[in-house]
Amino acid sequence: MKKYIKYLIEDLEEVKLRSMQKLSNVFNGSESSDFDLYHSDDHSGIKIGDLIGMEQFFFPKVDYLTDGEAEKVVEIFVGVYNAYGLNPIFENCVSDRIKYGHLRHSLNHQVFPVSNQVVDVEMCDYLPQYCPLYELCSAHNSHRVCCELKKRA
Repeated sequence: MKKYIKYLIEDLEEVKLRSMQKLSNVFNGSESSDFDLYHSDDHSGIKIGDLIGMEQFFFPKVDYLTDGEAEKVVEIFVGVYNAYGLNPIFENCVSDRIKYGHLRHSLNHQVFPVSNQVVDVEMCDYLPQYCPLYELCSAHNSHRVCCELKKRA
């Protein structure tokens, strides 16, 4: 395993351990109630990268990782999402390399965390012509394509 990946895994473990403190800061900050966080017109949520404290540039592109490294990082990365009350949902057939790309890409997405609840984060792998939710897809609306995996990873 490459040194950078070992350090990344250590950082992810540390981020996971600090989740309770970070979440309490989010919920006890200026937005003090779940209703305000979830329904306020002037609140656009919180970027996942800001919530967990790691930006997308910390994570190398998927081509840098071996299959084994991708598997290990995804396992811990999903654990971090779970620790922050987020549940990334993948199709069963999606590989760890694609999961890594989606998790990395979604760090720039806004979420609305809810105290003591889990928020599902949809991670899709549909081509626009086959996507059942194409009209509602936020990835399509912001990127003009549904899943541009090469650029995502």
